[in-house]
Amino acid sequence: MHSMTRTLGPLAILMSVTSCRKTETVPSYLVVPGITVQATDAEGGNTSKITEAWVTVDERSVGVWELPARIPVIGSGTHTIGITAGIKRNGSFDDRQRYPYYTSWQVTTELDPERTVDLAPTVQYQPATFFTERFNDAGSQLLAASSSDTTLILYSATGNPEVLLDGSQCGGFVIDAARDAVVLQTEQDFPGVSGPAYLELDYSTDVELILGISYILDGQAYNEPWVVIVANAGAGSVVWNKIYVDLSNFFNRAGISGRDIYIAAQLPSGWSRAAAYFDNLKIIRPAS
Repeated sequence: MHSMTRTLGPLAILMSVTSCRKTETVPSYLVVPGITVQATDAEGGNTSKITEAWVTVDERSVGVWELPARIPVIGSGTHTIGITAGIKRNGSFDDRQRYPYYTSWQVTTELDPERTVDLAPTVQYQPATFFTERFNDAGSQLLAASSSDTTLILYSATGNPEVLLDGSQCGGFVIDAARDAVVLQTEQDFPGVSGPAYLELDYSTDVELILGISYILDGQAYNEPWVVIVANAGAGSVVWNKIYVDLSNFFNRAGISGRDIYIAAQLPSGWSRAAAYFDNLKIIRPAS
C-alpha cells in the first residue's frame, strides 16, 4: 500500500510562506479628503484650516498624515479608527500640532485588504470660554488705537458682496499715502488662565500684518508683536485664509493684567494702497 502522505519540496514551502507573508502585508486604505468642524454661533462659526490627521487603529498610532490622505493600514475585519485634527500653529509650515480645542472622531468599520474605506470625519469644539467677533453687527469689538490713522471698515453683503467669506458682513481696513498706519485693538482686559489659549482668524491681506499683544506690568502699558501674518493676496484681490495663533504663554504669564490683542499694519515705502479683510475672530481659553 502506498502512503497518501508526501513531503513538500523546498520550492513549494517557499511559495507557501511567501504567499502567507504577502497576504498579511497587503493593506487596506483609509481615504480622508478632509476634516470638517461643526460649531455653533456662540462658538464663532465653523470655518477651519485643518491640515493634518493623527490616525489610530484600535488606539495604536498609524502616523500623522497631510490632508487629503490615503492611508495604508494592515488588518482585516472590524476595527476602530480614530482621527484627531491637526493644524499649523501660528501659520508656520513646520510647526504642526493636534489642536487642543477640537474633539477627536471615531468610527468602527470593516477593513479588507486591497479595499478602500472612505471616511468623512467631523469634530466639534471642546468645552471652552469663547470671545468672538464675527463683524456682523453695526459696531465692532476691534477699535482704532490712538496711534492709528484709520478705523475698521465693515463690508456688507449689499455694498461689497465680492469681498465676503461666507455671504455675511466682514471687517477690514484700507491704508494709503494719506493714512499709512492702522492699529486695531480689543479693549476686553482678558484675565489670565492656566492651559491652552488660541486665537483663530479668517483673513485676506495684501500687506504684512502684525498680530500683537498688549498688557500692563508694574503699572506700565506694553505693546508686543507676537506673530507676523504674511500677505496672502495680490494687490486689490481677496483670497481668504485662516490662522491659529497660540497665545498660551501670553495668557498663562503671571504678574500681568489688562490683556488685549491688536492687529497693525504699515504701508510699505513706494506703495499707494493696501487692504486687509477679517472675519470670525475668536479667542478660545479653558472653560471657567
